[in-house]
Amino acid sequence: MPMTASNIGGSRGEPLRSASAIVAITESGQHLLKIDGYFGTKDVPTGSYIESRSFRVGGHSWHIRYCPNGDNSTCSDYISIFLKLDHNVPQGVRAKYTFSLLDHGGKPVPRYTLGSEQTFGDLSWGYATFIKRDELEKSEHLKDDRFTIRCDLTVVTSKEIQRMDVDIDTGAILQPPLVVVPPSDLHRHLGGLLATGEGADVTFEVDTRTFAAHRCVLMARSPVFHAELSLSSLTTTNDGAAVAVQIEDMEAQDFEAFLHYIYTDSLPEMKGSEAAAMMLPDLVAAANRYKMERLRLVCEDKLSGFVNVTTVAVILAFAVEHHFLGLKEVCLKFLEDPANLREVTKTDGLEHLSKSCPSVLKDMITKLAAAQ
Repeated sequence: MPMTASNIGGSRGEPLRSASAIVAITESGQHLLKIDGYFGTKDVPTGSYIESRSFRVGGHSWHIRYCPNGDNSTCSDYISIFLKLDHNVPQGVRAKYTFSLLDHGGKPVPRYTLGSEQTFGDLSWGYATFIKRDELEKSEHLKDDRFTIRCDLTVVTSKEIQRMDVDIDTGAILQPPLVVVPPSDLHRHLGGLLATGEGADVTFEVDTRTFAAHRCVLMARSPVFHAELSLSSLTTTNDGAAVAVQIEDMEAQDFEAFLHYIYTDSLPEMKGSEAAAMMLPDLVAAANRYKMERLRLVCEDKLSGFVNVTTVAVILAFAVEHHFLGLKEVCLKFLEDPANLREVTKTDGLEHLSKSCPSVLKDMITKLAAAQ
């Protein structure tokens, strides 16, 4: 029985819980600054610096500024060390950096290992009082007029953003698999066969339209089709083509949607709520006729989203008639809201229910009375 309704819409159930993360990928690098001829660099005046050659990390170019007599007069007894971005980036570049004085084995000296995190733009960042000159000159780390400073740099590469799933219970980011298998596209290939009719070996005549299909697909999807389309039960023409099968109990547009589901396991897009209200009940009838339980449930789920003040009475009656317990429950929950119920009473919905399924109306009244 077709249902007619207007302004169909709405949603049902509790919201689905899900989580995802936007993860900025980082890139790390190191640069060794070797000072060979330390005492010669002491001629550089306070406030002046010597630049390292440029190096790239995180898609950006950097250099180190070495101030052998301090960055300014307040730290003239120190060696100052700074990291500078070679080019201007309007929004800046966020980076973690660490400067380490290395021992002769190439290991960082903990006392002279300093790090921070900053946004680099026009300014350089580092340490004006990295190490006192006399401490360096007395230490074993200055040997043969040489010492080495290592810069460890980690840059957030904003161009590489990954979207990852998050475990909803633990909050942990789930790492993507190394091998990503794309979703199945079987439905697309089978849908293409239906659209082109290539290799079709059976036709259906519905109203004034003819639909070409493939016997093996239909037989695999429905036990009724399996019985009706077996080779022994079909008559063929002289050229070997299957004789068209007449469909008397469906309209052409409904049968077209039915075939679409058979080949793609999904319903076609329905333009407008009125079209859905007319087509879904007919598809339920087809699902019953051809014993396709999943199609029944797909239609039930679709109808659940169309429950509103205008449609609830008709959909509830339909749910009772076809034993859709979930759809029935959606309708009853909708009517439990006093505001919804008041609006329904302004329509002929309750009168429709009283005629089509009085037992449901009685149960609903009893339930509402008990809740008061």
